Amino acid sequence: MVDTVPDDFSPVLGIADAEGLEDAPDGRIELEGLPNTRDIGGIPAADGRYVKHARLLRSGALDGATTRDLAVLADDYDLRTVVDLRTEEERREKPDPEDELMGVRFENAPVLNTSTLGVTREGGIKGALKMLRAVQDNPAQIMMDIYERMVLDEASQRGFASFFDDVLATEEGSVLWHCTIGKDRAGLATMLMLHVLGASRDRIMKDYQATNRYVASRTEDIAKALATYHLADKLDASIHVINSADPRFMQAALDAIEKEFGGLDAYVERAIGVTDEKRAALRERYLTDDLQG
Repeated sequence: MVDTVPDDFSPVLGIADAEGLEDAPDGRIELEGLPNTRDIGGIPAADGRYVKHARLLRSGALDGATTRDLAVLADDYDLRTVVDLRTEEERREKPDPEDELMGVRFENAPVLNTSTLGVTREGGIKGALKMLRAVQDNPAQIMMDIYERMVLDEASQRGFASFFDDVLATEEGSVLWHCTIGKDRAGLATMLMLHVLGASRDRIMKDYQATNRYVASRTEDIAKALATYHLADKLDASIHVINSADPRFMQAALDAIEKEFGGLDAYVERAIGVTDEKRAALRERYLTDDLQG
């Protein structure tokens, strides 16, 4: 059955809806081809300050961006650096539009260097089928295991360290970081950044779950694609679980960090090299007393 699937058929693995999300603004940037690009500005952080607006952006992959989208990022957000958290294989399959963003620095900071179940999402529909079949017995536990691996794996830690260095190297304008759909790797990178900036655990979790607002329709896209090949009935539950920003997944990463390092502060310093000096520099650059700033 799988061998009859066209090689060039490649639906995007999306996000399922989540319950309990508030209707508060969450920084979404209205773009035509990028459903999950968000400005994390305005989130309360250290010392009663707030994350500055239009400086720190999280996103899914940029290959779907329209000309207008790229103009918005370049002009309205003064985009200076893009940090790609994807693997080499993913970058090769769907490269960032570097030629259309002249003057923007593109950096690679891969989190997990090889294809990892449910995270890297390479290989179109055949890769999706392989992934979904592997996780269908207990998809939530598989995703929790993946999140643990992403924070404990040394290659991932090097990727997160590079991410922070790339942000620090961008003295003006904004930085955008992304993975494929902006949920797992981008979610963890954002969690770490917000922690360093002094955001509460509750606000970090709310930002993580906000992904569920914007790309729910993409889960339906792959479900419909699988239905074409009479596979959706067996894999539907797995699709919705692995494509959600589920607090259990993030909590699994936090629990692993607590067990191995004693907490996030020790992790960011020892595992990814965010020293007190770097933390202070990030807070000085990206925090403001003005909620609208």
